Amino acid sequence: MNKIKLMLVFILAGLVSFSVGLWFYSTKTSLDTSEYIIATFVIIIVIFSVVVGLKKLKDMRKGYPSDDELSEKIKQKAAANSFLYSFYLWLGIMLFFDDESLRTSIPVGAGILGMGILFIGFWIYYSRIGLDTKNQ
Repeated sequence: MNKIKLMLVFILAGLVSFSVGLWFYSTKTSLDTSEYIIATFVIIIVIFSVVVGLKKLKDMRKGYPSDDELSEKIKQKAAANSFLYSFYLWLGIMLFFDDESLRTSIPVGAGILGMGILFIGFWIYYSRIGLDTKNQ
């Protein structure tokens, strides 16, 4: 089952990379700064998913479990905090993207990318710092 999940991660990362590359190729006009920022966030998320997928694949080949108890707790804590702080992100998006001439897809895309970046940030933070357990 874990191999299937890893294959799906690699397939999705490849599809997203292909779509971003196709978008850059098909754009006839020069890109704005905001489009470069969005593309950078997409590339960061793709690189993060590929690196984590390769690490899990390497661990599976060595016979280690792909997800241990600590990594599950780190994912849960990172997901909980990114969910909490995404409310503030969406509030900021609603305040700053309050332009009626703007298409709806731009703020929604920025919010979804922001949520992904928040999760990656919290996951890296808790992986480096560790979890604050009350049992110590």
